[in-house]
Amino acid sequence: MKELAFGGIDPGSQSGAIAFLFEKESPITIQFSKITTKEWFEILSTIAHKYECEVVLEKVHGMPGMSVVAISSFMKNVGHIEMALLALNIPFKEVTPQTWMKYYGMKKEKTESKTEWKRRLRELLQRLMPDVKVTNDTADAILIANYCKQINK
Repeated sequence: MKELAFGGIDPGSQSGAIAFLFEKESPITIQFSKITTKEWFEILSTIAHKYECEVVLEKVHGMPGMSVVAISSFMKNVGHIEMALLALNIPFKEVTPQTWMKYYGMKKEKTESKTEWKRRLRELLQRLMPDVKVTNDTADAILIANYCKQINK
């Protein structure tokens, strides 16, 4: 039987990421902005062939104030992610940001800047997993992967 891998995907409008948590290995994070679509698909394919995967994909949509170009690019990325998961036969659940954040007891305050909010998420993750290297760009994906692991135990 294959070892389990729990994935979290934050499609992000500019700095999305995929994270996988494993039973016996260090986490893997893949930042979309750092590699090509082909490269992250190949990494995902390698993981899918080696592990039994469960994935949570953050359910997202365009936000007020985003340009048409930004929304088009964002949704194209989401389509690529969904198709990659389907093509690799990786089961996934779509979960809203509010759902996984509620699991951690986190809520963005109306007066809180995006930077402050990202810092709080990163600090939460560092408390939960002090040995994991985390950045503002990967924190959400790792938290989503951990949420995936907890709901699939």
